[in-house]
Order: sequence, then C-alpha cells, then structure tokens
Amino acid sequence: MKIAVLGSGNSGQALAGTLTLSGHEVHLAAVPEHATQIRILQSLGGVWVEADDSLGVMSGFAKIARIDTEVGEAVSESELIILALPAYAQDAYFETLAEYAQPNAVVLIQPGKFGALRFAQTLRKHQRDPSELLIAETSTSPYAAKISGLGCIWIRGVKKETLMASWPAQRFDELRERTHPVFPSYVRAKNVLMTSISDGASVLHPVTTLMNLSRLETMGPYRTHGYDLTPQVGRMVEAVDQERCRVAAAFDVPFTILQDQLKNFYGLEGETVYEVVSHSHVHRDQITPRNADHRYITEDVPYGLVPILRLARMSGFEVPATQAIVTMASIVNETDYEGDRYSSEALGLNLIFHDDGSLSL
Repeated sequence: MKIAVLGSGNSGQALAGTLTLSGHEVHLAAVPEHATQIRILQSLGGVWVEADDSLGVMSGFAKIARIDTEVGEAVSESELIILALPAYAQDAYFETLAEYAQPNAVVLIQPGKFGALRFAQTLRKHQRDPSELLIAETSTSPYAAKISGLGCIWIRGVKKETLMASWPAQRFDELRERTHPVFPSYVRAKNVLMTSISDGASVLHPVTTLMNLSRLETMGPYRTHGYDLTPQVGRMVEAVDQERCRVAAAFDVPFTILQDQLKNFYGLEGETVYEVVSHSHVHRDQITPRNADHRYITEDVPYGLVPILRLARMSGFEVPATQAIVTMASIVNETDYEGDRYSSEALGLNLIFHDDGSLSL
C-alpha cells in the first residue's frame, strides 16, 4: 500500500520504519519548519528500527521509499495518510490536507486528541465536504518509541490495544476494510469521542510534570523512572482521571480507568496509578522535560484536558481537579489555555451535535 506518514518525530519514524519493513511503500514527509529529522534520515536513506524480539516488531534498517518536505505530494499520491504528530503541530498539516488530499483517501490521525473533529472543521473552512475523505483517529500511538540516535528509533513497547474510530462512526466498516492490511490489531471504538477521551496520557503527563516542576527546572532534563511518580501525586492523577471518566459516561462513551489502560497496554500489574507506573518496564530510563514548555503540557493540556473541561460544562457539571491543572498550566506557561484559540468551536466540539441537540458522531 502507498502510505504517507506525516511527521518525523518519535511516532513518525517508528511508523515509517515498521511499515516499510512490513512491505509498504512509505513517503515520510514533514513541513520545512519541522525538517531537522527529515534531513538526517534523507542522508541515511531510511531509519534503523531497534526492538526486542519479544515485541513482535521487525528490527533492522528500513529503506524508506521517499523522505522529504513535499507534504502536498505525499498527501496527493497516497491512499492512506497517517498524521503522527503532536496535536499542536497538526493544524499546518490539516491545511495542506484540505488542499491536496484526493477524494476517498483515508486520513488517520494518531493519536487523535480530538483531531478528527478539528480536521473536519478545517475541511469545511476550505469549502470541502468532510465526507469526501474517510476521516479517522486512534486513541494513542501504537508504539512507545524514542529516537535513540541519529537515524535510529528505539521501540520500547507495543500497545496491545489501540482504539480506532471513524468520523462519522457509521463508516467504520469501510475504515476497517481499508486499514486492516496495515493495522490488523486495532480495536473498534464507539466513536471519535471515545478515542479522544480514552487518551490517558492527557491526564498522566500534565499532572506529573506540573507537580514535579521545581525539580525539573532545577535539574532537568534528567534520567528518571516512571515520571518520578509518588503515591500522593498518583492520587492527583487519579482525581483528574476520574473526571475524564465521568465526562465519558456523560456522553455514553465506554471508558477504562488509567491504571487499567496501562495494564492492558503493557501487561503490567498494580491497583493504583502509582503502583502500575512505578513497576512499568516501559517507563524506565525516561528523560524528563526541562520545564513546562514541553508537549506534556503544550499538547496534553489544550488538546486533552481543555476539551474534557468544555465537554463537562456542556453536560452541566464541574471538574475541579482538571480545572486546577489547566489553571496551573496557564499560569506557568503564561498562556490562556481556556481562551478563544481553544474554544469549543476551534476544537471542533460543535460538530458533535446536530441542530436539534442530539449527538452527531
């Protein structure tokens, strides 16, 4: 299959490498302002994929068919387009997709972080009917991966369950048929609210970063294990996660608490978030952020927690733990994460309702 992978960070390199080793023709592309890793991989002709044999992932050098900054060409020539990007970087790619994506192409955003709704909003802005494309998203990236050196991607873990949904939901059977050769193990989610609300990283990352910020600014970045999580910080993570689950229930979306998510992903054990994360083999030898100006905040707060906050308000209840984290993040980063840039309309949340108030998913 001809596949465009957009984004050359950890997730993009992992996907481009593994899909190439699986026999697919991959065009790895990034916009010029994100081209640092592209230039490295161009000079090498591909990427080295490192993974333990027990993970079931092919290792070795993946000679990628094409690597460049021609995002428009990558989009126009591919039947499957995968956005493997932080949510804050997606908008520039959405604009290019709206211009160049061919009718009936599959656009898979992973992880979603409400990306399917935001992309549909972009298409409408460009006077394109979102139904021209098959829009989909996943709850998470399939791999826990890290760039380990020049042209090397280390896959530390493979998630056993990756949720996938189409927008609208009734197109899932078509999506499943067209993506099965590439992602046969992906699991059906009820809708794109489920894939986005299911992203537990949006809870874990901001809480642990903000509640460890003094140490990060004093020492960081430094090597650590399990986000430096402690029992009391773990309780704050669980409080925010309980609110995430309450929002899911309000919209009749199935949910799994964070500690069970991690156990399902990686075969871990423990009853609390602290117990599960502190015993995780996948979260060993992490390098911390330097400060709060990191995707653990700049991605997971505005595109993870803020939508949860807005959906709770739509449902008529408050989420005080989530509000506390959003407020703290806004203060330390001097950014209004509840401002117009992250309004319900900007996040595409207005698209989940029909004019009569019923759900449109």
